Amino acid sequence: MNNKGCAFEMKGGGTSRYFASPAVKGFADFVRFLYENRGSADKAPRPLPQRIPQVVELTEAEWDDIADSNDSGYSCILIIDIRENQVWISEDIGDGMAIYFFPFTAVMEVVISGGTDVWERLLKEYPSAKMGG
Repeated sequence: MNNKGCAFEMKGGGTSRYFASPAVKGFADFVRFLYENRGSADKAPRPLPQRIPQVVELTEAEWDDIADSNDSGYSCILIIDIRENQVWISEDIGDGMAIYFFPFTAVMEVVISGGTDVWERLLKEYPSAKMGG
């Protein structure tokens, strides 16, 4: 499989925007990029899509094709709903493809802490995060 990286939907303000990045090989990369690129040179916070390298915006139709496909070539699919405080992740972290759910604020706390072992930390705090697989 040719890994195309991750695709993600950003929900906020009543609308959705869709993105993909070949630089993001999994959720842990996504979180790392959020942390590493959190501010501009003048320390102003960057919008989430601008924190991800090689990001391209997708159309809703392109997103639907990716999200509905079992063989899309993407290593993970993320849905970030800021208003509802939700992050949905579809990724294989070693035991087959599964869907995970975390509060967005918990993910951002991991980002702010700048630590490693994102999955370990989140799954320790939210052991019921795995929704299916």
